[in-house]
Amino acid sequence: MDFKQRLEQSRGTTSASELEKNHVCDYFATDNIKSLPACLDLRMPQGLRRAFPYSYITEIVFDMETGIVIYTNTKKVTITGRDLLILYDYLVNYRVRFIQANLGMDSQEEGLFVKDIAIEDL
Repeated sequence: MDFKQRLEQSRGTTSASELEKNHVCDYFATDNIKSLPACLDLRMPQGLRRAFPYSYITEIVFDMETGIVIYTNTKKVTITGRDLLILYDYLVNYRVRFIQANLGMDSQEEGLFVKDIAIEDL
């Protein structure tokens, strides 16, 4: 039994109203259970991963020119790329499991693309 099945079992059965469509692409993914996930997993191209509990996020800012900025209690996370509005929409609903930075495989000129994730101390 995987984690999701154990979670659903501990909650009882998952009703259809608790499920939503998953969004999966190379640069981020969401869960279909509305109350998941608890953390945002940031994945860097070099293999480094950092997770931030959604409860620590104090503000999320979207700007078409500069990208997405996520403020936590102690960090500023800047996500740059292309067509990031859909990612922002899922972030503000705490539905994103992970965000993957550029792995060097973007061959398109349109569609969502996460170029970089920068993390700074506040």
